[in-house]
Amino acid sequence: MTASPWEGPDGDELRGTWSASHGPAVAAVGAVLGEAATAVVRQADQQESASTDGAGGPGGGDRGTPGGGDRGTPGDGDRPGDPDLTDDLGDYEDVPPIDLENEDFSIDDINQGQVGDCWFLAGLGAVATTDPEFLREHIRLNDDGTYTVTMYSDGKPVEIVVEPTAPENGVGGQNGEPNWVSIYEKAAAEYFGGDYEDIDGGHSDVAFEAITGHPAERSGELSLSDIQDRLKDGPVAVGTEDDDAFWWWEDEVDDSRIVPNHAYVVTEVKEVDGELKIHVVNPWGPGGGMLDGEHKVGDLWLTEQEYKDNFDSVYSGGRP
Repeated sequence: MTASPWEGPDGDELRGTWSASHGPAVAAVGAVLGEAATAVVRQADQQESASTDGAGGPGGGDRGTPGGGDRGTPGDGDRPGDPDLTDDLGDYEDVPPIDLENEDFSIDDINQGQVGDCWFLAGLGAVATTDPEFLREHIRLNDDGTYTVTMYSDGKPVEIVVEPTAPENGVGGQNGEPNWVSIYEKAAAEYFGGDYEDIDGGHSDVAFEAITGHPAERSGELSLSDIQDRLKDGPVAVGTEDDDAFWWWEDEVDDSRIVPNHAYVVTEVKEVDGELKIHVVNPWGPGGGMLDGEHKVGDLWLTEQEYKDNFDSVYSGGRP
């Protein structure tokens, strides 16, 4: 409209009215429609990925993402039996007794499988980075071989009893072996509804509140100095932009090493070679994985501009 060749007072008046009134109104409506359409596209992507081989984890794209809505709601008590499995998780396999006293409870123990729960694993990894002893105190091996994981609903503890089994294709250690993270993931599936599909998509602030019982915050893109300040108060995770934006005004991931629509753990923000940088860790594990023929790395140090070119959300929790 503003580039219209219509000359003269009438054209000038129309362009002025458009710039001052009609244009902003149309843009506002477009923004609302864009947000709704983006939500629909993301939900469709999640449903499609849940129906295809390799959805979630190093073997495929993780479509359970920060932008994907909270699939389940916290329970107020323990649910009997094992959570239901989706087809791509295989069968349950026995978990040998885990020596919780000698576990490191490290972010390096997280190697995401075929569940699209990067949002939860990033939250768990961020807590492991800031206060691993808190996690050790909230999982115990019972005399009958089961595990009890203490989670939180509205700040109140909820004890989840987990049978000593885990899905073949669920989260595991560096070699895929079940570990304490497998127990936590299973407890989350039970806590959020009783089905592994209930944790396929969500937000890391929800994970922080469920894991720690402390209020958490969800923000848009922040400066590295702001993220550094939030790390002083507790765990932080960040979410990436889209892989193929549906609308022209949406941002997309620019770095081919970074997984789109994905949650990452923030371990540190500090000066590196005289420049403030952020260290982000992929829940796929230190080795990363392949997605659409491209290798996605396990961790990255990014400048502020590199971070802003690829990430669009920040999740921060209170210190346990």
